[in-house]
Amino acid sequence: MSVPSPVNESLLSQRLAALGAARSWAPNVLPELEHFIRTADDYDLLRVNPIQYGGAVRMSEADAIELFVHAAKVGLFDMDWLLICAYCPQVAGSFRELDQVHPRFQCAFCNAINDVALDDYIQVAFTVSSGVRDIIFRHPERLSVEDFYLRYNFSKGFIAPHGMTHQQLVAALSRGFADIEAHEHRSFDFEVTAGRFEVLDLSHKLLLVFFADGEPAEPQETLVQLESGRFHVPDRPTAPKDMVLGDGQFSFRQTADLSPGKHTIRIENRTDDRGRFWFVQYPPGFAPHLVEYEPFLSGMLLLTPSFRELYKAQLVDEGESIKVSDMTFLFTDLKKSTPLYESVGDVNAYFLVRQHFEILNRIIRERSGTIIKTIGDAVMAGFERPQDAVCAAIEMIEELSRFNQTASRPLGLKVGVHRGRAIAVNLNDRIDYFGQDVNIAARVQGLADVDEVCISATAMEAPGVGDIVNSRSVSRNYENLKGIGQKMEVHRMTIPPTQT
Repeated sequence: MSVPSPVNESLLSQRLAALGAARSWAPNVLPELEHFIRTADDYDLLRVNPIQYGGAVRMSEADAIELFVHAAKVGLFDMDWLLICAYCPQVAGSFRELDQVHPRFQCAFCNAINDVALDDYIQVAFTVSSGVRDIIFRHPERLSVEDFYLRYNFSKGFIAPHGMTHQQLVAALSRGFADIEAHEHRSFDFEVTAGRFEVLDLSHKLLLVFFADGEPAEPQETLVQLESGRFHVPDRPTAPKDMVLGDGQFSFRQTADLSPGKHTIRIENRTDDRGRFWFVQYPPGFAPHLVEYEPFLSGMLLLTPSFRELYKAQLVDEGESIKVSDMTFLFTDLKKSTPLYESVGDVNAYFLVRQHFEILNRIIRERSGTIIKTIGDAVMAGFERPQDAVCAAIEMIEELSRFNQTASRPLGLKVGVHRGRAIAVNLNDRIDYFGQDVNIAARVQGLADVDEVCISATAMEAPGVGDIVNSRSVSRNYENLKGIGQKMEVHRMTIPPTQT
């Protein structure tokens, strides 16, 4: 581990004080965060994953997210929206604002086309503010070429395939790294095997691909010139293509007339700045496949009430929509709230309804959900995990049952839960979700009676949900949902009254 870079004492104290004033924290939260900022390795302070940080210091996921959202607001950390590849560890783009995120990008490293979804490919991370502590990863030009590629350009939390370690994966594909200074010429000898051989210079957003096929040939040599923002290969025909990245165009050139065998690649850097090269060999028939990441803060999970309040300007671009590939929607409604206003008066009825909203809001937050919007006396909420939504639905009815024992007029709650897809859009200066599965979730709620939770089959079949409902009385029916056009399997669960 390297020696930690120094901190700006006055600025650190000032911003910790601002964080302390933002809301009440448990006694150990701010001292632990200060210790982390002071003592962590520079790399550990790059793109911090709040979920992993929370696990390390025994904070709940929701509290850890709240901590970093507020820490970014007061200037202790910078918040970045990262486009990460689903097929390799490449960070394809980094943005400070959600409206700069585009719904499709092509990975510079593995060439795979990625369709962006808030819950899949957008990772939200936090890097310590340069004013508080200026880590070396703020200056990628000062990094070694290996760190530039494997730490700065690769995302954290990537799980290597086939049980391999990160080191084993790099060793299997990498054929070397090199910095080539301005106007420097260098030669590199390789044993090229059948498959795909790549020369990358991500400092200039350049990629050169050779496809090697056929019988091994006599030793070969290829001249590659880096000039005017392009790779030029004078001795071989190349086909230029543009690769679309989240933050601009990636110049992509390929050639298909290479034979396996000994190969010398001569690189001439004709520019006035350094080129940073990585040579990579892929085996025959290689094709990108979906990989796994350790749990991280997704774009969808970040859209918490605190984030929306603190970062009102950060919205999906009005001309774009971003997919959410897997989200669980929870809808609630009060039974016949209109007669409530008639019987107890507007002021008293409004007070009761507000208290009910406070109960629901607290439970949704504790279960890592997000209130998307309120519609009259109803709530639409989103959850990353179906089991959290089902637990929240049960707890809402149980808690409202306790509330009713002292309320001037009892309230009856009806809840529906459905898991599916959606698109996130900017509507009326807020993020909203639309799509067929959103409509289904609303219709599923409409089937519920007072003190009932109706759960669609897609939510019921999710891991962990069965364990939650097994001890309860649940019936299953096939119901007609208005506007859907076919019967759907719905599970109906009645929640008995709760005694204090």
